[in-house]
Amino acid sequence: ITVKSSNQDPVTAAREGDNPLKEEPWETTLKTTKIRVQAAEFGGHEVSLWDLLQSRFIPEESREELLELYRAGELSLEQVRTVVSTIVSRAAAARAEPGERREPGEAESGPGAEPVATVSGP
Repeated sequence: ITVKSSNQDPVTAAREGDNPLKEEPWETTLKTTKIRVQAAEFGGHEVSLWDLLQSRFIPEESREELLELYRAGELSLEQVRTVVSTIVSRAAAARAEPGERREPGEAESGPGAEPVATVSGP
């Protein structure tokens, strides 16, 4: 048995060996792809697909399935954008059903209401 030793201290060697902070390319893409969201808590700002996937609007089961399908290449980025936008729109609209009390500035639902989430540029 031959044992090789390193001149580096274990902490430095561990950092160089396996970097747990390194993102996968698909994760980086989701973090850099933005969607403009009109839901009150997002205030019309652009939010990354990653942040929306991690939000309370996307149920855990749906999030896991979407990520699995995207990683496997079964869903394109555009398809993920569309699905996430639809889920967020429906969830926000369900929270603001007519007759329910809404917070000031919260988006209204129904005919003529502004869309809750819109997809903007690549």
